[in-house]
Amino acid sequence: MSLSLSLPLPCGLCALLVILLVHLSASAPPTLVPQIRTNGFQLEPLENTYYLSIQHPDGTIRRESVKEIAPGLLQVEGVINQPFEELGTSLVVTYRAGPDGYVAKYTYGKGPPTPPPQLPQFLSPNALKSSVG
Repeated sequence: MSLSLSLPLPCGLCALLVILLVHLSASAPPTLVPQIRTNGFQLEPLENTYYLSIQHPDGTIRRESVKEIAPGLLQVEGVINQPFEELGTSLVVTYRAGPDGYVAKYTYGKGPPTPPPQLPQFLSPNALKSSVG
């Protein structure tokens, strides 16, 4: 024997549920990582990609991009630039990792360090809104 009880929902509650469902369906898609901008550290999400830049006070720079090429499958490309001022040398490591494996290349030598690739420039939502008018 089963007992089913059906109670009508008040109109206000129904309207609230409809508004919540519409809001959830119109909200922005989830990103891989949050946006973070602090002194020497930048993490920028952009659709299915994020960009990372770390500048250490000793001059070491790390820049990386990570792209989700399929659900749960990432492609990573980056560079680490480590100067050794006391020796007048620098170590530059470029790397790529993804479904085909991991490849890293490095150079070590005298002279100025190779500048790492630049990250794309990002504007904050407020800057974009103010530029429209």
